Amino acid sequence: MSSTPDLVVAADGVDSRLRGQLFPGHPGPVHSGSTVLRAVTERPVPLRTDFELTWGRGAEFGHIAFTDGRAEWHAVLNSPPGTRYTDALAAMRRRFGGWHDPIPALLDATRPDTVLHHDIRELATHLPAFTDGRVALLGDAAHAMTPNLGQGACQALEDAATPAAALATGPTVESALTRYDAERRLRSQAVARAARRAGRMGQQLSHPLAVSLRNTALRLAPSGVTVRAVLRHADWTPPSLG
Repeated sequence: MSSTPDLVVAADGVDSRLRGQLFPGHPGPVHSGSTVLRAVTERPVPLRTDFELTWGRGAEFGHIAFTDGRAEWHAVLNSPPGTRYTDALAAMRRRFGGWHDPIPALLDATRPDTVLHHDIRELATHLPAFTDGRVALLGDAAHAMTPNLGQGACQALEDAATPAAALATGPTVESALTRYDAERRLRSQAVARAARRAGRMGQQLSHPLAVSLRNTALRLAPSGVTVRAVLRHADWTPPSLG
């Protein structure tokens, strides 16, 4: 015996099949112009900071320290889709081996077979809605964005909290999803636009003059202003569940 569900929540990622069924005319995810390689070091690495991010010409390298002394690192490059390396770690050593410490040490502490490589794709064309009937799209299925602000997973968590609160307090599923769409679509799509702009000003910038102007502007800007510009996208108060 079959039954009709009260609610369907689709959080099936950037290649969401349900999104394609709900919005068949939408172009879907596109390549952002960048690719990311990342790994976790096999052994501890001496680090002065828990988190660090460095921009170069058409590239960035960053790390996040773990409590056991190891670290996750990532390298983002301007790259056509589908570009792959026979030896990804060797390619990263060629590209970043001359960068400042601790970048060479992070690469040296990495096993070649642990390096992951993915093209970065996004929903450059925003969806007209995050809901259709009793179906709601969450996370990358609704607003896949570039990782330049570190907000992809954060926005997905906000997505999850919002309909939970709406369903707990709203009179109907339909009214709850109307509230979810109204509260989440404008915010998450604004964050996606900001992430795209951050990437274009940061990692994707490759013209020498433009890079020089950006670096000068960052050196002259008060550090507090720069930090607030990034963290303002994390300023969100979760809704009450009742």
